[in-house]
Amino acid sequence: MELEPQAIINDLNAYPAARIAALRSLKNDVVGDIQKKTLWVQHGLLPHIVRLLLASPSPRTRSDKGARQPFPAALDTFTDDETAQLQTLQLLESFATAGPAFIAPLFASRVLPAILSESCLQSEHPEIVLAALRVLKDFTVATISASASSPINLTSLADTIFIDDYLESFRLILSRRRLCRDAEAQVIIVASIIRTLCLEERHQTALVGSGILDALATRIAAFAVAGGYVLPKAEERARKEKIKEYIPEPPVTAGGLDEVLGAVAAIVSDSPYRVGKLVYSPSILAIFPNFNHNGVSQHAKSPSEFIVLPVHRPSKPKEPEIMELLLPRTPFYFRVHGNYGGFSSISTQPPRESPSTNSRPSSKLQTSLVSWTPPEENVARNADVDATDVESPLIPWLIHLVRTRHGGEVLTAASLLTSLFKTGFAHKVREGSMGLLVIPILIGLLEDAESRVKESGNSNWVSRDLKAELDIIGETPSVLARLITDSEHMQKAAVECGAIEILCRLLKSSIDTPLAVIESRHWSPIGDGANAARSLPSECQLGEEGEHAHFIHRRRVRETTLRALGALATFKEDFRKAIVDQDVVTYILGSLSQSPSDSKRKDQDVQYRGSSKSKPLLPEQKPVSVIIAACYAVRMLSRSVNTLRTALVDYGASEPLFRLLRHPDVDVQNAATACVCNLVTEFSPMRESLIDAGVLKVLCEHAHSQNSALRLNALWALKHLVDSASIEQKKQCLEELGSGWLVKLICDDTEDEALYSARARSERQSTSTTPDVMDEDVDMGFADEQSRPWPANSHKTISNSPTSDIRLLQLAEERLEPLKELEQNPARKARHDDLAIHEQGLGFIRNLIGGAHSASNPDSANDTTEMIDHLLNILGQDRLFAILASKLKPKVLHPFNRRGTGGSETRVLPPQVKIIEAVIYILVHIAASIPRHRQLVIAQTNLLKQLAKLFNSRDREVRVALCHLINNLTWQDDMSDASACSQRATELRNLGFLKKLESLGQSDDELDVRERAKSALWQMKNNY
Repeated sequence: MELEPQAIINDLNAYPAARIAALRSLKNDVVGDIQKKTLWVQHGLLPHIVRLLLASPSPRTRSDKGARQPFPAALDTFTDDETAQLQTLQLLESFATAGPAFIAPLFASRVLPAILSESCLQSEHPEIVLAALRVLKDFTVATISASASSPINLTSLADTIFIDDYLESFRLILSRRRLCRDAEAQVIIVASIIRTLCLEERHQTALVGSGILDALATRIAAFAVAGGYVLPKAEERARKEKIKEYIPEPPVTAGGLDEVLGAVAAIVSDSPYRVGKLVYSPSILAIFPNFNHNGVSQHAKSPSEFIVLPVHRPSKPKEPEIMELLLPRTPFYFRVHGNYGGFSSISTQPPRESPSTNSRPSSKLQTSLVSWTPPEENVARNADVDATDVESPLIPWLIHLVRTRHGGEVLTAASLLTSLFKTGFAHKVREGSMGLLVIPILIGLLEDAESRVKESGNSNWVSRDLKAELDIIGETPSVLARLITDSEHMQKAAVECGAIEILCRLLKSSIDTPLAVIESRHWSPIGDGANAARSLPSECQLGEEGEHAHFIHRRRVRETTLRALGALATFKEDFRKAIVDQDVVTYILGSLSQSPSDSKRKDQDVQYRGSSKSKPLLPEQKPVSVIIAACYAVRMLSRSVNTLRTALVDYGASEPLFRLLRHPDVDVQNAATACVCNLVTEFSPMRESLIDAGVLKVLCEHAHSQNSALRLNALWALKHLVDSASIEQKKQCLEELGSGWLVKLICDDTEDEALYSARARSERQSTSTTPDVMDEDVDMGFADEQSRPWPANSHKTISNSPTSDIRLLQLAEERLEPLKELEQNPARKARHDDLAIHEQGLGFIRNLIGGAHSASNPDSANDTTEMIDHLLNILGQDRLFAILASKLKPKVLHPFNRRGTGGSETRVLPPQVKIIEAVIYILVHIAASIPRHRQLVIAQTNLLKQLAKLFNSRDREVRVALCHLINNLTWQDDMSDASACSQRATELRNLGFLKKLESLGQSDDELDVRERAKSALWQMKNNY
């Protein structure tokens, strides 16, 4: 029976019984029928049903927000209003599952505030909470494939959801101790939403500050309890440490581990502070404790037989802990003696149950407890090892999960394990064992998923199982790239497992394999013409059809495989050659183009012209993420001189990269500029073509950017560009950059001063009712903590509350504080950015006045002299030497104080080693010129006095550079320079350089330093 729209809408506003009947009729009418959903949207139904949710009563047990207890016992009976609320949510879920086209009318109808309200997410009825979360999850899934014209994307959706009030509802859902099946389904959905949306650092900070990370850590602990992985005697030790209450009950069902691990991995990412929050979470400490087995503690805060906190960057691996029983034997841990049972095989039979007062499974490690106690000889041998220098048992447990679980659980466990390893919470020796135990599993997982996807064919239909395989193919290269970056050992392990062949095959497939024909849009009874659409309000208009799942998958595969190939090409020349031999350079460079080639588009237009079929989905423009990943891959490949001179030249890498320097997105500009750094080096055959195309002007423009990363990379590229360039090109570069701006780059603390000014303005306005609106380019994204919409400092979980009576949690907070300060203090980041720019700016000057070092350039010496004079004339010699002297002095930092503290102390930052090296080598180049320039250097008495203090530097390069400088200063060109040379040598001796050189030549630990010191000493003595 056809429903009359106006009658239904009238019933929705009538008495409760009629409203419920209307909602049920609507639900039965639209379920599974996309055309009827479209019709009801165009009739304006959505605002009416959303209005019902907004009018729903708050939870009945709440008297006020502060006094409300989280989630009281679920009620068995529904009032009419609650029944209508549930029916409304189920109806909205049907619309949310209809696809991306329905996002626009749902968003315009304000469905998000309605389903995120307390009346939905904090209802006493688990069914209502679950229904609201399902609507939110379906809305999130639809947003993934939304078109560019959609009113909301994943980032803006996360901005909407991850605010204080809504996060509090999420925390309450995750924090309940006893869960029914509906409650566990809620946990899984919340974790899935967080895993999908937590993409930005501000979202990660919000989730940590609101207690979500601690709540998710408790859920991880619950899965460990259910699996029997609680360490023996953990409950006894937890009771002593007053954290037994943090040991959770096991979940009712076994599903959802992949979503919880994925959510935690998304939150912690590669942040040491956030990973520390996970490792030091009370539930993790309670079930995965470290014990002090030496009997004597080196620290009063770690009594014998009490729980010992894991440390950041553990340096001295001890004997294998009991959790190593879960892992195969590897040669990277010390072998044990006696009858130590650390590597005894684990029985495949179920563990024997021990008498217990609760229903938790007994530990899988319980049967090995007797043999695990170390003998006295091991205790004596370990007496000199700090008992507190340990890693978390969470790490071997995650490795065990990678090796024993399947599908998505393997991937998310590996992702979280990667975060712990990359942030320094694992022993360095884990690098070897992970290369043996984890890398092959990931490669095998990727290969198996690829095979199963091929077996499914190239169909439009994406089943749940197929989607799971596609997700594995899309995400595994990303996890692999993170894991092997900066690890030559794991890169070697990946290559030996066939990673290069698999990744190259996937990259080619993501580009070459034709897409299936996409079905045309369903017929609409009102029509979808432009005029008809304009006549309807926004909540009655369907949006554009979203991107097909296969296209989204291919785009993701292209991005992640490019990143993984780039990671494999980081160090070894053989690996770069193997990548080039797979004939993928053309695919990598093709990914740099912003849009598909005209020929490919023309071929598809011809193929489908006049056909009744719809065109396959063809991207109009590559996403930024793919372009940035391609830039990264090219940058790593260009580290090879051979590849730079062959494959990259043959396929014309310079042209698309030069175009990307003008890309509207600053992140793409930054990635392209970093890549160009290698293409403008002296040995690059693309250098001249880039110069002819105008790269110098573009790089100088980028060096004036407000973006500190872009300024840094542009200056880095210019430093390479002027190295061994002609004097005309050097002068042109200096003129284009601007001498005043160059001085500003190497002298001013641009980021530090901007932050200091922004903070000062904010504090002056703190008592004003109108907040100070800071310029986006000035504050560089660092707003005052109290003005942020992210609850970075709100502590709402038990573990974040004051813990003065719990020793272990006090120690954990002490461990976390320096990590938080190092990571979240914007002043530190600003100063780090400034120092990096100063270093490259000084390096630019060094190369600017350096010679060509080429036998083909007979005028190199004259050009060097002319360039030094040109620089001194433009900057002024007194100004230049004053700048160099200032770089050797300690810097007084702005006294940033925390809000709420009693004051602040001025800190002094010593000169950085790389800055010192750059300053000395500038002086080395000046002294390598003509006698007149050497006299200029020797006249800088104060500067030389500061240099004399650096002979005891711990950095080898500083000591070598000082030897070079003395060699050049005491060099005699000819007999006319004899008197001046003797004077310079005498001045150096008077300043104490002679004794310093004698000390270096006799007692320096480095042979190279000793030999160079002896050479400089001989020349100095020979001339005074």
